[in-house]
Amino acid sequence: MLGAFVAPGGATPQRLDSLFRHAERNGLDVDFHVDETLDPAVDGLEQIADSILRTGFAGRVLAGHCCALASKPEGELDRILDKVARAGIHVAALPYSNLFLQDREPGRTPRRRGITLMHELRVRGIGVLVASDNVRDPFFAYGDFDMVEVLRSAVRVAHLDHDIGGWLQALLTAAQPATGFTASGRISSGSPADLVLFEAHDWLDLLSLPHSDRVVIRGGSMIRPQPSDLGNRIAVELA
Repeated sequence: MLGAFVAPGGATPQRLDSLFRHAERNGLDVDFHVDETLDPAVDGLEQIADSILRTGFAGRVLAGHCCALASKPEGELDRILDKVARAGIHVAALPYSNLFLQDREPGRTPRRRGITLMHELRVRGIGVLVASDNVRDPFFAYGDFDMVEVLRSAVRVAHLDHDIGGWLQALLTAAQPATGFTASGRISSGSPADLVLFEAHDWLDLLSLPHSDRVVIRGGSMIRPQPSDLGNRIAVELA
């Protein structure tokens, strides 16, 4: 996997073509941090799509953040999303960090959310998934690796409404080809017994409560919960 941070305004055809040629020669997939800004003039995602279509890169490409899409004029979105779909780019929405970091000014309440266009991407057949980023670091001190909490935040922030089953299936289906994970997310005879069990009546119950009493099973054995000392370490460092 080749990771690349595309700074706002930093993408050029020459740089991207060189990156994709290097990745192709070495059999690497590419993971981009791109367009984490609400500036409508930023066009890193579109340039990535142009470079893929120009070079014929056949590896897996994941683009994280893509916040600038939310600021684009409606007239430009058709062109951009058409390119993204044709280039086969997967897009990772990061509701935690993007909601916290975007439209930020001291002493001012944020007006804009900063989350990428999950609905529009899904309608286009573009693989869109949710993930966690900046977990308890200088960018976002409140992050969590808990994917159920990430899904809960995506439902609320991106207005996924009540089609939770449909969205969850779409997100899981998109995550497998985007990441190359071999796990199917299905329960079947002979599959690895890697499960998380929740006490919930339905999707609304699952996504309304923290469910810290969940049961995690890995390889057929229950993992005993261990108290985290991360909070203590942070308190010591701050002191």
